Amino acid sequence: MIIKSTFRKDQMTQFSTKLITCVALIGLFTSCGGGGGGGSDSVKFEDPTLVVPPPTPDPEGILPRTRYALNNQCFALKSVANEKYLSLSGANYQANADDIESADAFFMKPSSLGSYMLYNRDGELLSGSTAPTLPGFESATVTLASASDDEIFNIFTRGDTTTYPTAPAYDIEPTPEEVNNYRNFVDPNIESTEFTIHTNGGDVLAVDQDGVLGFATADDSDSQAFQFEPLSEGCNEFPEAQSNVNADTPTYSGTTPDGRVLGMADAHVHISATTFLGRSEWGSPFHKHGVTHALDRCDEYHGLNGTQDEVGLAFDPEGSAGGHPTDGWPTFTAWPARDSLTHEAIYWRWLERSWQAGLRVAVNELVDNQTLCELQRVASADPSIDCDPMNNATNQIGSMYAMQDYIDAQYGGRGEGFFQIVWDSAEARTIATEGKLAIVLGIEISNLFNCQITFNPGRSQDVAEESESVITGGNTYACTTEEDDGNGNLPTNSILFQMHRLHDLGVRKIISIHEFDNAFGGNGIFMDFLNLGTRENSGGVPDIDINNPFGVIENLETPTGEFWTTYTCPEEGGLNTDGEPFSGYLFGEPGGELLTSYSTPGCLYTGFGGRPGGSTACYPQTRQCNARWMTPTGLYTYKKMMEMGFLFDIDHLEMEMKTQALELAEAQPIAYPFVSTHGNFGGTSIDQAKRILLNGGFIYPSNGSTKGFLEDMADLLDAYDDAMTENQVPLAERPLFGFGFGTDTNGLSGQTAPRGNAEITANPIQYPFTLFEGNEFSLLEDFSTVAGVEFEQPSITPPNSTEKSRTWHQDEDGNAHHGMLADWVQEIQLEGDEEHIRHLYNSA
Repeated sequence: MIIKSTFRKDQMTQFSTKLITCVALIGLFTSCGGGGGGGSDSVKFEDPTLVVPPPTPDPEGILPRTRYALNNQCFALKSVANEKYLSLSGANYQANADDIESADAFFMKPSSLGSYMLYNRDGELLSGSTAPTLPGFESATVTLASASDDEIFNIFTRGDTTTYPTAPAYDIEPTPEEVNNYRNFVDPNIESTEFTIHTNGGDVLAVDQDGVLGFATADDSDSQAFQFEPLSEGCNEFPEAQSNVNADTPTYSGTTPDGRVLGMADAHVHISATTFLGRSEWGSPFHKHGVTHALDRCDEYHGLNGTQDEVGLAFDPEGSAGGHPTDGWPTFTAWPARDSLTHEAIYWRWLERSWQAGLRVAVNELVDNQTLCELQRVASADPSIDCDPMNNATNQIGSMYAMQDYIDAQYGGRGEGFFQIVWDSAEARTIATEGKLAIVLGIEISNLFNCQITFNPGRSQDVAEESESVITGGNTYACTTEEDDGNGNLPTNSILFQMHRLHDLGVRKIISIHEFDNAFGGNGIFMDFLNLGTRENSGGVPDIDINNPFGVIENLETPTGEFWTTYTCPEEGGLNTDGEPFSGYLFGEPGGELLTSYSTPGCLYTGFGGRPGGSTACYPQTRQCNARWMTPTGLYTYKKMMEMGFLFDIDHLEMEMKTQALELAEAQPIAYPFVSTHGNFGGTSIDQAKRILLNGGFIYPSNGSTKGFLEDMADLLDAYDDAMTENQVPLAERPLFGFGFGTDTNGLSGQTAPRGNAEITANPIQYPFTLFEGNEFSLLEDFSTVAGVEFEQPSITPPNSTEKSRTWHQDEDGNAHHGMLADWVQEIQLEGDEEHIRHLYNSA
């Protein structure tokens, strides 16, 4: 997560004042951020008159298929007992139709592997909510809006006695056993023409002697067996978003002739961020009941007209405090949008569009921010919200496996979907070679392993010698470096216990410090108002009674948190902290320019050792960097991370801490490679960048403007060439140069804006466009055997309609949702050349 700087200076100052006021003493967070009334209420989409043709049998008729191969298809259900078709008669379904033309037609919408909703011609769902007795339903159907688990049926081939593992659940931390059972299960993929249909409660649909449909205890009788006869038409189409890709032009698979994986890498994205920040974000990348639930209107979280979207209002780049339209599917008046930071932007069909554009690796960062979560908890007056960042991150792991299961179900079988979670590089290469998207699990939270720090105002130790005890003059941590007690047990608050907790569930990448100082060291300063969060996160302020309208302090604890303690950042042409010549920064300078907005002339420096910052936000009129470097606990943690083989992401580390970490990495028997996945944050010097590249790591920027991306690519290529030349690395031994990005989508980060008017006028994007052939792709041998894929304009077309309810255009909206990476690649073609495309598609 990056809280990207989309503020003007005056907005930043306003928000800083607003946040510290809310955190400190002035009542509820809901009262901060101004009044309502500026946003319009939702726009309602009127469904057209439903016109569904009569059921028409498929010429191929009933064929053997697996329990998964009913996916997103149209069927009539035929009872094996009386060989009649189900139709709705009054309030009950009955197997009484002699011909298929008189049958009801069901669209089979998967909810997970082997589980379905049965969507009928009237746009309602077959329900399993009544008592498990024949002769039938008290109520046969419910609306999609009222869907519950009672409308989800588990379907098995007749006689199948296989014990199938249950997929990890959405927003629930799975156990390692659950994950391993699910990942390692070998599916028998039994085929049959006869199936049994089980309710959520375990009973089975059956027909009685008169053909009336009801429930029964499972047995092996014909009365409980059904055939699914395919229909070429006749179903009411289940609502779904589109990827807007021509279905006749599938994306590519395989490798290049020399064995390289060809594709893009989004090395930093937040697919699972739906539940972070105390439920500040609305929407979900998938939902077992479909898009109308995943992307429904946001009133529930954001309030009428969006005026209770406190986090969104605070980060509104236009400075508006008037809320927003709350409608979602299918009109989407206000979201998704490149600057709408608290609404879902990675629905699975949109991610599918990015995959079809050649995305082959994505690193999903499990994310949370304890301080912002606690503020939202106060705003919503809901003390039940758990703001433990490790709990929230591991709950998101369950969501990721559930999403893989859901997409597999849409594609018709285990492992068939484009979205596959991988645990090592060999597995990632296999998945990418198959033409699918390899998902790597990473983590980015401020208090990793719950290593929150509480500063000791009277400490006598500098950071490099810091102990974990107030008694010995140090600070206190919420975690410990304790290890095995000799009996194979680890304390649950030990760093090693929490590290294994993540590793055993498949997490393979770590950002160790995020936006605030923690037990490992200091965060890289990149946005000044986060200083307020540092103050709260490192010792807190008095709690506010959320039930008291006057904001009376609930307890009188003495706050011990501190603002950043700083030093003056090195400047190009000057000297670094070791007194050596400083060559400058990659991807922009670090540090805070506006820290002085908290200062008053002549204020007293109270940071440790007499440095700026500390208990008072007092700083000099120069760019400031964080003076808190690596602690002994940080050194211990980084050694353990390397022993366990985690991808070590140096983003958000303070710049001099990056040098300390590089020294540790280069002291290993083989230099440990580092990665920087979304623009480094906190500053990376050109010399540090050369060392990272020489050690086999990579440095990818945030996915900002097209122009900025091409400039960043040129800068890193210069550093790469210099590193290889200066160290006399032969051409044949040089690491492949690839240049990907970290979109940081769903991470409180604004996405790519439209190009400038001059660029658009000269080279407008025209829909549809084709990737992988023609234009710059035609100049690259790697794509000589790759078929082109045609991309239509991103849009929403509701079912049973020919009218689009919403469209987006890259030249007008920028990257409104993740799927518009395809459109951004088209921008790269228009603004760059074949070398830019080559490096981009080497990034995976």
